[in-house]
Amino acid sequence: MYGMSLGSLKHLFLSNTARKLMTLGVTTSMLVAMVSLDASASSFSGRNSSSLSTATLIKLAKETANREHSGVVRRHRPLQTGTTTTTAPVAAGGGGGASATSTSTSTSTSTTTSSPTTTTTAAPSAPTAAGGPIIAGPSRSECLEPDTPNGGFSSLASLQSTVSSFNQETHSNVTCLLAYLNGTQTWAQWEDPWIAGAPGTPFTSWVAEAPQTRQLVLQVDLIPTNLANINNPLAWEQSCAAGDFDSYATQLGDNLVAAGLQSSVIRLGPEMNGNWENDSMGNTTQEQNLWATCFANEVTGLRQAAGEHFLIDWNPNACTQSVPYSNFYPGNAYVDIIGLDFYDVSCETPNTVLTFAQLNNEAYGLASIQAFATAQGKPMSLPEWGLATGPEGDDPGYIEGVGAAVANNDYAFEAYFDAGTGIGVILGPGTPLSLTAFQKVFGSS
Repeated sequence: MYGMSLGSLKHLFLSNTARKLMTLGVTTSMLVAMVSLDASASSFSGRNSSSLSTATLIKLAKETANREHSGVVRRHRPLQTGTTTTTAPVAAGGGGGASATSTSTSTSTSTTTSSPTTTTTAAPSAPTAAGGPIIAGPSRSECLEPDTPNGGFSSLASLQSTVSSFNQETHSNVTCLLAYLNGTQTWAQWEDPWIAGAPGTPFTSWVAEAPQTRQLVLQVDLIPTNLANINNPLAWEQSCAAGDFDSYATQLGDNLVAAGLQSSVIRLGPEMNGNWENDSMGNTTQEQNLWATCFANEVTGLRQAAGEHFLIDWNPNACTQSVPYSNFYPGNAYVDIIGLDFYDVSCETPNTVLTFAQLNNEAYGLASIQAFATAQGKPMSLPEWGLATGPEGDDPGYIEGVGAAVANNDYAFEAYFDAGTGIGVILGPGTPLSLTAFQKVFGSS
């Protein structure tokens, strides 16, 4: 993507040398990340800073390895201050439709606002109905993060071979694939992502072979990396909430439609509650409210693309911040699916073996967001889930627990993270108990 499609960090982490370096912790980038994340750990409310540091480092390794492409340029935008008259999107019920607004007055330095805010000239409009094989309901489609080889997929045949191998190994039927559009340096790169060009050809060709049954689930950051400011997200959130980025979102939508990806699921700003993300929501209520309005505005921008049938997935990470979902939920009119990234490792006690029930019931874990989704009348998804290298390892109870959650609740899709990077564990001979469990609960034969 973005001029470095074959030299991504994901491909780097897939090499044996890089895996050894990551394990030993001797790369300069990881050492810098460790210092930075450890220093910021105490900013998370309601968390033990030492356990957070460990959990966040685990997550960083997974996220860095997972990206098709990555960027490193950062710059700050000036903080805007002053009093503005604002409108706030109000939840309007499931399935999209009209949204209500309420008017209030707030200042940009307040930390006590209780609803997403935006200027009166940038009030988001309600999105239209969406479509595709994954639906905003109990479609229970099976998706996959494929184990990408060094250098990426060189052809449709190589991608199809990986998908077919997973299907054969697990007795399942994958109809959707994950792809990551993060790491763009500028808005020009953000609105014209790699997936819509030559590097994305294997993925777009895979969809084009059976467009009625195949989809992509696309991770999309709210901003390019040159706007990132983890310590002060207000620097970009205020501009986004004012509608300044809407046109970029429309152009992104246009480019995805032109590439034949009009029925994709868009994971917009996923894992926003983690400070490893460039577009993380921040620690104050004001920042979180503005993040929600930014999300709503960009959804409205995406919906302006002619011919789009996108499904929008609002997707936190499990048990990462003890923050009410309502602080950063944009409203039902802007969300089709509520997702959770939910790996087989605790973010509170990552070195402790937990049963599925314990993991499920952690604060802001799967049970918590399931209740929230039910209250909103929205289907659930697990855009990233999978076994972890430790401490559980081969854990059929986790597979069975996820299977029961999907089978017994309103799930649009689940996506197993079958990439041997970071903490991810590939299903196969190395996980015989989990493989058997997966075949039983997700297999089609």
